[in-house]
Amino acid sequence: MPTRNRPELLERALRSLVTAMAPVAEHVEVTVSDGSDNDASGRVVERLLTDWPGGHTYAWNRPALTLIENMNLAGGLASGEWVQQLDDDDLMLPTSGQLMIDTLRRVPSREQVVVFGAHIVDIDGVKRREQTFKREEYLPPEAALRRLLRNSSFVREPMVVVRKTALVEAGMFEPEVGDAADTDMWVRLLSRYGARCMPAATCAYTIHEAAATMGMWNPRTIDVLDGIFDRAVATGVVPEREVRRWEADFMHQFILAGAYRRLRKGRLADARDVLRLFRLPRVRALGPSPKWLPVRLAFTTAAAIPSGQPSVAR
Repeated sequence: MPTRNRPELLERALRSLVTAMAPVAEHVEVTVSDGSDNDASGRVVERLLTDWPGGHTYAWNRPALTLIENMNLAGGLASGEWVQQLDDDDLMLPTSGQLMIDTLRRVPSREQVVVFGAHIVDIDGVKRREQTFKREEYLPPEAALRRLLRNSSFVREPMVVVRKTALVEAGMFEPEVGDAADTDMWVRLLSRYGARCMPAATCAYTIHEAAATMGMWNPRTIDVLDGIFDRAVATGVVPEREVRRWEADFMHQFILAGAYRRLRKGRLADARDVLRLFRLPRVRALGPSPKWLPVRLAFTTAAAIPSGQPSVAR
């Protein structure tokens, strides 16, 4: 768990983890990498994890690490066979522990990545929707890349559990990639190993204004994402022509997701700024996405509505 200056959220996340993993606590190690300015988060960890049966490691980094370095240290401290990242604003669902351990015990040794379902919640923990798989299935690398690169929300960090050996082999999160480091990681992992998808939801992924990813809708992120698709082409797993078609869908969904978050808040000018990303040469060169064209037209219209008028139907 990486964290910085959010002791209240860290406590909420840790309490959810302690509850979820209680039946299998001796099999679950917890590592926390903290970049906070004071010791409030450290006191939370001490209070909740001192007697944790599976053991815990806490690192207070002074000076603070960058977000990506913090994520990498949290994962690097883990000594178990499997690694999951739980951000301090996300939650584990109450009955997920036993299910996860049982699943990981029966995963074939050749498989390295397991993706569970998630509840998508607001900062108050209220469920907005579910993101789950219809059935259990193993996706080989080509199929896994197809799902990932056509859907910018296919994988969210707390949904994924990876063998530590695979994480080391593929490489940790790349600091220079910035906010898109998770997508870059999933491309590297799924292009090598594929993924086993499980229908059960095990975590709650939080979407809120204070999330570290809220500022990622900008031209630099578009350039970074385009570079990630270049690396996907370089793997040779899928022909470039197909990858570029997927990139058009991915970029459309990504930009529209940023616009939607702002439209829901009535921030029409901010939504228009996000929608202007469609004008970037890199995005225009990809061509249209028939899948997302109706949504794009609807959001463009909604963002043009004068302030004070309804922007998105609820």
